[in-house]
Amino acid sequence: MKKQNVVFIAVLFIALFFTKLNAQTVYVTESGKKYHAKNCSSAKTGKKGMELAAAKKEGFEPCKVCKADEIKQEADRPKESKTKK
Repeated sequence: MKKQNVVFIAVLFIALFFTKLNAQTVYVTESGKKYHAKNCSSAKTGKKGMELAAAKKEGFEPCKVCKADEIKQEADRPKESKTKK
């Protein structure tokens, strides 16, 4: 019985770990309607971090300056090799 508990906890931990890796944090301000990347110049003060999915669910739209919704997509794309042809 204890072995089953250990296996269950290990699987749960692994699942939570990978879920956290896939979550992207964006930043919103109290008065704004947009979500931003952490270093966006449009949201300098009073910003609160939240997951991208939650920001979209709450009706926030991506900032046109920092394009916060494209950050993770770019990170997920394979890097092009810079070899000479």
